[in-house]
Amino acid sequence: MQNGAKHLLLLLISLFMLVGCSIFSSEKPVFTMNERPVFKQSYKPVIAWTTSIGSGVGKYYSQLTPATDSDAVYAASRDGEVSALNLQTGKTIWSVDLSKIAKNDFNSAARFSGGIGQDSDLLFIGTENGQVLAINKKQGKLAWISDVKGEVIATPVYSDDMVIVHTNRGDLLSLNAQTGKENWSQSNKQPNLSLRGSSAPSVAEGGVVYGRSDGFLCVVRLQTGQPLWELPIARAHGATALDRLTDIDMKPVIIDNVIYAQAYNGNMVAIQLLTSKQLWSQPYSGYNNIAASGETLYITDHRGYIYALDQMTGKKIWENKQLSYRNVTSIAVANQYIVIGDAEGYLYWINRDDGKFVAQQKLDSDGLYIAPIVTENYLYLQTRSGDLIAIEKPSLSRRKN
Repeated sequence: MQNGAKHLLLLLISLFMLVGCSIFSSEKPVFTMNERPVFKQSYKPVIAWTTSIGSGVGKYYSQLTPATDSDAVYAASRDGEVSALNLQTGKTIWSVDLSKIAKNDFNSAARFSGGIGQDSDLLFIGTENGQVLAINKKQGKLAWISDVKGEVIATPVYSDDMVIVHTNRGDLLSLNAQTGKENWSQSNKQPNLSLRGSSAPSVAEGGVVYGRSDGFLCVVRLQTGQPLWELPIARAHGATALDRLTDIDMKPVIIDNVIYAQAYNGNMVAIQLLTSKQLWSQPYSGYNNIAASGETLYITDHRGYIYALDQMTGKKIWENKQLSYRNVTSIAVANQYIVIGDAEGYLYWINRDDGKFVAQQKLDSDGLYIAPIVTENYLYLQTRSGDLIAIEKPSLSRRKN
């Protein structure tokens, strides 16, 4: 029932945000997607190379994202293709098709959905089939498969020879990074209705920080899974089921032992990791990941409004409402700019100081769904149709912070 409800909710939200039509009236839209902004471009992004990774993720909800190290960029498709590519040229180092692995006999595809996580030797990918896979980074060989209870849409996170996994059933568990065997698990009761997604965990100071679908931000011990503290940053209220959603679907950001997190129908908060003391709270409802640089946080809310916030106080520095209801991605920081994508396949470049657009690129007519991965020289972005695009990182200019 819960999975069915999640799929129904995702459909409703898609109708609201992407199409802009009302399920209650054929005449008046509930939400209207803003027109694509028109402006004079002052920066011209350069695409270094483009390649294809299987058939991408299609129209499915997914948190598949590339990963990089000093040797390669790694990417995967929903149907089971995993590839390692040269960072500068995009040429294939190795590629493996895991769509026919034995444990998927009753499914039409591997259904990769969460990842890619990594350590120095292995890649970690979660699936909608309730599996976590470890793949050797040098040859692309499958190292192990571990069955878990629930879909794995959030990216698995590696720390201290453990892979931390958060499932859509609400379970948080630790797997041995070398064998895939379970070390510990922490079960959490789920609300009857929640958004399609789950919070990827963050690790710091011997603790695992993650958000739950009931609006609680939680910390457990990395080694044992023992709960340390939990705090609500959203509480269910309102007359309808949609009003009462309180999911924390973003990955908490930890800077100098302060956790920054955001909830749907809740708040944006700063909380001390070790003491659980709340430093500030601001009424920004959202579900995308937070970007941080210098003394500034960059967030989106559930409408697609973009904000720059002071890290110390949470006070607004600037806002940009021009991408409202365009189903925007999370934000990435690229030197003096931030970048964000939308459902029509445009990537927007925005000045970090004032929130004004400086460039836009049409990259994929099927749409963008994740923020780019930013490295020293490139931004790597995966599109819904499966294109992996490397964009040259802009040259660094002087900034205030």
